Amino acid sequence: MSKRRSIHLLMISSAGNLLCNALGGSSSSTRCFVQAFHLTLARRITSNQRLFATKPYVSPKGYGPVPLRSDAPTHLDGVEDAVDAALMYFQSQSSENNPLYAHDTITTFPAADRETIGVASKLRTRLDSFARNKDCRRCWLQKRHCVCGACPPLEGDTATTSCGGTDNVNRLFLLTHHKEICMVVDTAKIILSSFPNTTRLVVNGIRSEFQPSMREMLDVYNDALSGRSKCLILFPTDDAKTFDDIENEIIGSSVAVDGSRQNGWDVIVIDGTWQQARKMHSKYFPDASNAGLHRVQLSSNVVELLGGDDGEIKGHQLRRHPTKWREISTHEATRLLLKDMHPGGQFDEQSAAMSQYQEILNAAARRQLGPPREKEGSKGQA
Repeated sequence: MSKRRSIHLLMISSAGNLLCNALGGSSSSTRCFVQAFHLTLARRITSNQRLFATKPYVSPKGYGPVPLRSDAPTHLDGVEDAVDAALMYFQSQSSENNPLYAHDTITTFPAADRETIGVASKLRTRLDSFARNKDCRRCWLQKRHCVCGACPPLEGDTATTSCGGTDNVNRLFLLTHHKEICMVVDTAKIILSSFPNTTRLVVNGIRSEFQPSMREMLDVYNDALSGRSKCLILFPTDDAKTFDDIENEIIGSSVAVDGSRQNGWDVIVIDGTWQQARKMHSKYFPDASNAGLHRVQLSSNVVELLGGDDGEIKGHQLRRHPTKWREISTHEATRLLLKDMHPGGQFDEQSAAMSQYQEILNAAARRQLGPPREKEGSKGQA
């Protein structure tokens, strides 16, 4: 965004202030709509000012720019834009006699709209609380526990650079359940901050009209179904195969793809609890795998290691699960998949850094959350 555009936004913001004052006697829905627009615009200006105030510093390891300030623009800005766009739109569909959150008004909207309204409303409340606490927008921890300085980006500062400078990944979509946004123990945020140019954060429940990343992900999915591109969905369905098996199957086959992306894969990772992930997979990806669309799973030796207590695998999340391998974090599963996709060792350095990042994040999350609570049944037991 240019400085000239920033000046234009400031001028529009000033006009918005005057309009808000002039609408003092107007209907409540009109005032809410204008105020919501004004708040969104103000946040865009603030984000723009942060962008110009942040001078990139190149990491000694060559991983790319490290923000000098933790409040630099992040994927969370895109979430806020989608939330506000949805709420502003539906607010404009209501009236003073039928406000947006009245029961009779909500029931008049289709089911998909009701879901978007509910998700956007919950996220708006959570994001407001997050802002009041002044938590870090990049690692989602309290400022005193922020780990951004120890976890710099792992790719260059160009939108065309793929994960870690390798050529096998075009875009990495993180389809995230809305309850994971701003969660202290969520690990997908490390992927977002490690690969800020390659990754796309997609929030479940907010329609594509309000969320460009959702529209981009669904376009990728449909292109893969049509055989115009190659897409991997990391999810252990019955027909899921390892990356090696998928590569071996398509050797010699001709899949017509866009010339700019013909050598790489688009990857979709689902972030949430196992129950949430199953529902999101069924909702957004109902079609069977084909020549361009593949469900991928981790290699068998990795799954065996995850099923035990082997010290080599350190990517278990802080949340526990009765099935040991299902404690694997979104971050660790993604790291292991990216490593499988680069058997020649091109990703080894970035993989080691990602593994270290999760240990750093887990330690910081434990400090912020404190010791785990004892279960009622375990109190007083030897």
